[in-house]
Amino acid sequence: MKFKEILIKAMRISLIPSIEWKVIRGEQETPKELMWHFAFPIILFSAVGRDIGLFFVAKEVLGYSLNLAILLLFNLVSWVVIPYLLIIFASYMLNLTLPRLGIETDYLRLLKLVVYTFTPLFIVTFFVYLHPLLRILIPIGIYVFIAYTLYVFWYGLQELFDITLEKKLRFIVITIAVGFVIIFLAQHIYGLLLGWVMPGMEAYVK
Repeated sequence: MKFKEILIKAMRISLIPSIEWKVIRGEQETPKELMWHFAFPIILFSAVGRDIGLFFVAKEVLGYSLNLAILLLFNLVSWVVIPYLLIIFASYMLNLTLPRLGIETDYLRLLKLVVYTFTPLFIVTFFVYLHPLLRILIPIGIYVFIAYTLYVFWYGLQELFDITLEKKLRFIVITIAVGFVIIFLAQHIYGLLLGWVMPGMEAYVK
């Protein structure tokens, strides 16, 4: 899949999820193909946006130096590797937990649900982090975005899982809990690694 096609698909799941989930439901792919051909490029796209924004902040502190280059490389690699691994971890945990609540599922469907539900977050992250001034939108729009993410998730749940309303509500509660844990872990792991690689830069990198 070409990057242009990946971006179009990402925009479709972000803007018209009720239609795009129907397409996703019929797609035949392995977990490896989904992660490598779609998730990885979108995560990288998001990380590049973070790196551009970090450049504007960090150059005022570090100047055009080797330390700046190291920081940008660290930031880029971290925000590719951490989300990539946590998406796999979240899908795996859901695959272990949901059957115990009486919800039959499989790893590929859960991986699709997690990857495509988080896709709007990766798209928005790219644009919000492009420049430090744009970050003022984060506290303003975070609650709206959480609500919209649940909206995207709900359509995915409807299309990928033929279960009762009671089980859907259980599914949502468990997934929200896992989602918050994943977001917390991503920020926490990044902060710990940053403090180890470049002490003192935590205040400039959010």
